[in-house]
Amino acid sequence: MDTVLENLKERLSSPRLRAPTTIQTYLETAKHFLTWLGDGKKPTPSDFRRYFIYRRERGMSERSLRTKFFHLKKLALSNGWDWPFTAEDTPFSEEEPFAPALMPADIEKLIKARDLYLKSERFYLAVSTTWGCRREELARIRKRDYDANSILIRTAKKGRRVRHLIPDVLKPIFEAYRPKQHTPTAFSIMFHRICRKAGVKVEKGSSFHSIRRTLRTLLEWRLAENRLPLSLVADYQGWSKTTKGIAYGGAPMLGVYAHPEVLSSDPFATDRLIYPVHPFLPWWEEATQKA
Repeated sequence: MDTVLENLKERLSSPRLRAPTTIQTYLETAKHFLTWLGDGKKPTPSDFRRYFIYRRERGMSERSLRTKFFHLKKLALSNGWDWPFTAEDTPFSEEEPFAPALMPADIEKLIKARDLYLKSERFYLAVSTTWGCRREELARIRKRDYDANSILIRTAKKGRRVRHLIPDVLKPIFEAYRPKQHTPTAFSIMFHRICRKAGVKVEKGSSFHSIRRTLRTLLEWRLAENRLPLSLVADYQGWSKTTKGIAYGGAPMLGVYAHPEVLSSDPFATDRLIYPVHPFLPWWEEATQKA
């Protein structure tokens, strides 16, 4: 098994290097499949088919099976195994993706319970509620990425790296904690632990990403109320230019052609526009004053 997994890891690492969390999820799928297959044998197309049937019968959604399909395809190609399936064989889900957001009142409760948390929990909640980071982005943060005034967010999903000003109210939280290496799964566990401590009940499938969705929604409303372009959300959260163009202009190239940096030489110009209308920073101020 070790050689098979090393071949997969090598393919995911060169010539294009995938994110550590991406490599990890591919390897986890591969390990599960190889354990199910057993005996260290070379899988046949029938084995792959039977594995999908096996996972489906045990309740795995078509959306998740689609992800496994691409993971196993990479595993097969990495080891020279026969992969006869085409795009038409890819599992397809007709259901809308389940993407829960948190109600603003619940996020307020999370923030105002700040004194109940470990230093690590308080730190990652502050990062999540301020910049709407995904689990993968939280996992990438290292102490070298921030100083007393700013922090570099290494965005996922082919987004852009963004350096942000650290709001004054959060600086003591950043000074008190030195980030350690965590897996995305560890952040899912941490999120639910934070919610339990704050007495917030969340739906199954909720995560730090749920805060990201709420932040985007509320920011767009606040920006509109203040006659500021909604596309500032994309710049703030480090979206790729093509994703920004599709979301706020209807075409990928509109994001490529947009150059907001010509409006100001200040590298933190977006932050200075966002922070005064940010929906969650005032709650950090209130929680800090009561601490």
